[in-house]
Amino acid sequence: MRDGVCLEKESPAADGASQAADAVIRFEDVHYTYPGYDTETLCGIDLEIKKGSFVAVLGHNGSGKSTLAKLTNAILVPDKGRVLVAGIDTADEERVIDVRRTVGMVFQNPDNQIVANVVEDDVAFAPENLGVEPAEIRRRVDEALKQVGMYEMRMHAPHLLSGGQKQRVAIAGVIAMEPGIIVLDEPTAMLDPQGRHEVISTVTKLCRDKKMTVVLITHHMDECVRADRLIVMSAGKIIADGKPAEVFADVELMESEGLTVPETTRLLYDLRKAGMTLPGEELDVEGCAEEIAQGLRL
Repeated sequence: MRDGVCLEKESPAADGASQAADAVIRFEDVHYTYPGYDTETLCGIDLEIKKGSFVAVLGHNGSGKSTLAKLTNAILVPDKGRVLVAGIDTADEERVIDVRRTVGMVFQNPDNQIVANVVEDDVAFAPENLGVEPAEIRRRVDEALKQVGMYEMRMHAPHLLSGGQKQRVAIAGVIAMEPGIIVLDEPTAMLDPQGRHEVISTVTKLCRDKKMTVVLITHHMDECVRADRLIVMSAGKIIADGKPAEVFADVELMESEGLTVPETTRLLYDLRKAGMTLPGEELDVEGCAEEIAQGLRL
C-alpha cells in the first residue's frame, strides 16, 4: 500500500471449497478504511468460506487480517461492498444481533472477555444475556466446558488459571451461545507455547467433531498447518489461498512477505533446488520422510 492506494496484487483463484454453494461467510468487493486514515486497510476483498471448514488467515501486522475478522461479526461494516453471514448483510442494523448470534468472536486477551469470578458463571454470562432459560443455560455451560476440556475447573476462579486455560474458558463462553461460526482474532498472541497448543487443539477439535466453522486469524505459521485452507494477506489483499501445504510450498512468495514456512517445507524446497525429484508436498515429519524416501527411489 503506497500513498493511500492499494497495491494491485492479483489474488489467486480460490480452491473448490471457497466456491461451494454452501458458503456461510461471503465477502463481496469489500473495502474498509479506518476513520481518520487515508489508506485503505482492505482493498476489494472477495472471499467465500464454506460451512464446517477450518480456515486460517495468516499475515503480518497491518495486513488487514484482524479487520477482516471484525467485519464478520459486524464490529465493523464495509465502506464499500458487502459481507454476508448465513445470508445476512452485516450492514443491516436490524440484524446485528442475528449476526452476532451466528458468529462468536474470541480475541487476543482472554482477561478482556472474562467477566465473572467463577468459571461456570463466566461461561453462563452470554446465554443469560440472550434470555436463555436457566435449565438450558446449565446444559450449555456443562457441554461447552466439556468441549474445551475445562469442566473439572468449572468452580475455579478464572484469574488463577493459566493463559491457555483462560482462553479456553473464553472459547467456552462463545460456544455456550451456540454460534455456527467461531472467529478467533490472534487468540494465542499472549500465550506461551503450551497455551498456544491447548487453544489450537481445542478449536481444531470443535471444527472436526462439532462441524463448527472456524476462522483463525494468526501470524504464527505453525498454527495454520492443521487448517483445511490457508489464506495469506498482505497490504489489504489476499495474495495466496489454498491448502496449507500448497500455500507454504511457494517459499519465494512467503519469504517475500517476511513469513516463514514449516521446516519440512523448507527441507523439501532445498532438496528440489539441489536437483532432487520429489512427488508432492508434506507438512508433517513422517510424511516428509516418506516423500524423501520416494524421491530417493525415483
